[in-house]
Amino acid sequence: MRMGRHILALATTMLVAVWSTHPLAATPSGEVIAHQGDGSAPACTGCHGPAFQGNPAMKAPALAGLASSFILARLAHYAGPTGHNPAMRAVAQALTPADRQAVAQYLSTLPKAPR
Repeated sequence: MRMGRHILALATTMLVAVWSTHPLAATPSGEVIAHQGDGSAPACTGCHGPAFQGNPAMKAPALAGLASSFILARLAHYAGPTGHNPAMRAVAQALTPADRQAVAQYLSTLPKAPR
């Protein structure tokens, strides 16, 4: 009986490990990525502010309320060979296309930051 429990525990651990690295495993939501990062990319709030209102001292623009298509285009630019901002290049390249889409969609739903 004891051996059965150990085998069950080992099998469960292995399944969790395999599933968590499977491409179809649940990915973090755009909100989670934007606020907390995703393990390979930092949170957007670190540079763009807690409400994505922008940070002039860092030259980080406001993101709240921008069109998702605009955000996606900028991320694609930064991820590509012509992206000129090393910090944003690293972030954009770390995010999967699905992550970029989720973040852009989330940020586009937020109220625009006051000017």
